[in-house]
Order: sequence, then C-alpha cells, then structure tokens
Amino acid sequence: MFRIFYAEKDATLYESAEYYNTGLDEILEIGKRLNTDGSTYLKSRALVKFDLNEINSVLAKYSVSINDCKFMLQLFTTHAKNLPAEYSIDAKIVAQPWTNGTGFLSATTATQDGASWAIPQATWSFYPYTGTGWISGSNIQINGTSLYATGSGKGGSWLFQSSSGVFNASFFNQAFFYQPGLQEAEGFSYRPTDINMDVTEAILLWKSGSGGNTISNNGFLLKFSDADETNSNVAGYVRFFSRETHTIYVPRLVMYWDDSNFITGSLGNINSESYTVYTNIKPTYKDTEIAKVRIYARDKYPRKSPTNLFPIQTVKHLPTTTYYSISDAATDEVIIPFDDIYTKVSCDSTSNFIYLDMNGFMPERNYRLNLKIVDGFTEQYINDQIYFKVVR
Repeated sequence: MFRIFYAEKDATLYESAEYYNTGLDEILEIGKRLNTDGSTYLKSRALVKFDLNEINSVLAKYSVSINDCKFMLQLFTTHAKNLPAEYSIDAKIVAQPWTNGTGFLSATTATQDGASWAIPQATWSFYPYTGTGWISGSNIQINGTSLYATGSGKGGSWLFQSSSGVFNASFFNQAFFYQPGLQEAEGFSYRPTDINMDVTEAILLWKSGSGGNTISNNGFLLKFSDADETNSNVAGYVRFFSRETHTIYVPRLVMYWDDSNFITGSLGNINSESYTVYTNIKPTYKDTEIAKVRIYARDKYPRKSPTNLFPIQTVKHLPTTTYYSISDAATDEVIIPFDDIYTKVSCDSTSNFIYLDMNGFMPERNYRLNLKIVDGFTEQYINDQIYFKVVR
C-alpha cells in the first residue's frame, strides 16, 4: 500500500544572491552556474521539508511499523541545462531550523524574511552554541550523540557523524555506532533528471532518533555531491517544480508498506492464457476516502459443467505475482509504479483486491489503475478502461 505526502515548505539557496529569499518561487534549483568572471562557479541548493506528524498519523491509522516502510523522495524536472552525462545529487539532513519566507529570486528588492544562502532566518540553539545564521566552521555535537552539525556559514548546514564513530578493525572492543540516513544520494548517468531517491533511513533517523536522543526534522538539503560541487568539469543545473507550482508536480514523499494478504479459499486458478478482468471501481472518490477495490477475474471462454451451470459468473483468482500501479490519465505520469513488494494485489475468498488511500491524490483529476500479471517468465499488462476520478 502507499500514501503520498506533499512538501510542507521549500526554497532555493543561491550563492549568487546571498540574501534573496525564494520561498514563493515556483521552481527549485540544484547545480552550479558560471560566474560573470568566466572562471568561477556559483552554487545553488534546495531546501525541502515534510511534516513528520502526517507520517506518524498514517503509521498509527494503519497500525504499521515504520521499520516496515519505504520512503521515496520525488521531485520533477521543469528545466535542465549544461549538465554532464554523469553526476550525483545528495540529500543531506539539515542541521538547523529555517523559515520558508515570501520572497522571489526575480524580485527587484530582496525579500529577506526567509532562508537564503547567507541566513536561515530562524534562531537555533545547540548547547552551548546559539545563533541566527547558518553554522560556520564549528562542529557542534547534537544531544550527546555521535552526530555533529557543520557548515561554512553560507549555503545551509547539515549533520554528519564524527570520525570517532567509525569502526576501527584493529580494536574489536571499540564501541561502534554507525548512523545511517545522514546522506542519501542518487546518481544520474544518461538518464532523465527527475529525482526518485530512497530516503527511508533519513525518515527513520527523525522518527527513532539517534542513540536514544531526538533528532529534529529540519528537512533535506539537496545539492550536487561534494565531489561534483568542487569539480570544475561538472557544471550546469536542474530546475524542479516547487510546492508553489500550479501543476501536479509538487515535491512529494511516497510512503510504501506491504499490506498484502493472499488467501484464495475455494477460488480456482485463472487460465493465464485466456481470461478477462473487471473491477468494482467507482467513477469518483472523495479525496479523503480509503477504497477497497475488488478485482474480479474469470476465464474468457468458460466451459459449462454439471456442477457449474453459470460458468460466466465464476470468479477465479489471479496469480500471487500480480501487481498494480497508478497513472495520471491525462499526462500518463506514473504516480505509483509497479513494485514486487509494496504494490502486490491481495486475495480473499471473494476475489482479488487492493486498498487505495485517496489522501494525497491531486483532486479533480482522473487516474488509471494498471495491472501487471507475472506468470513464470511471462508478463502481461492490463492498462485500459480502469479509470477513476478523485474529487474534493
């Protein structure tokens, strides 16, 4: 099953406009631009934050453990320029709180009520340090853990683990604690520039803490990798739609977990070479609904027998290796892709079925349910005539 969450706030930090807040811009930018001197590059980084309370609410609602979930961060490209064939984008854990602000990069006079390259516009306190700017130089320990906050005073700050937390093979009795999730990354090599990054370990860090201590959720800092930022041969930038976009491509976090159950009861196996599928899907759903969609399958050319006088009404079950995906009907954009763990089709003694949580779907849009049926090494797709609309 899945649930979609949209960004609570976001902004771009531009080295070329140190004090400009971009909290209301419709795009986010990650990359490097050539300076007017023709020899140096000016960086741009993006801040994105999601509401952890929404995630906690869904975990409680479905009685699911966060350790059984996967979280994918998705950003959608609006424009890309001068990128190399290969590069990498990091998602670091932001160390300090920041304010979204109400500024635009295009503003004639800089709006400075939110995060910019120079300042986060949010006070912070890590004992014994306090301040209002991005952390500069000092590695500040977080709540007595092996985690530290660092920064250059410009362009954001992030958490890292001290070298003392790295295992030394020559001392087997040395206390060892490795904290995953501090830096997620996605590599790009001759492929589309949309971000689809696994950030599960970062969410676990915010949810479960570190060494028994709470780690504040200040969101992600998205940037070229450290190596790419310092490499003069890597330049260019990617622009992504922000939460202020007037399109469907808002930055989002998709939470997946496996809620499938396969109990066939008295249902027989479908003839995988000749069958038909239909559903009880409704034309419209409210954007607060959680729907149980039944998927019925039967043989396309059933044979009548003395024990079955109405073979055309006989429901059978699809293979256990049947999966679903959801696409936007207008754009054909895949909202939820096929996954052999998290989008498995369930079954009970009545028929196959899936649950769809309409919370998180963009309202007033049409969607298409697609099925993939795997039988041995063959794969069959059913991707037509199963439409529904989500309304307010």
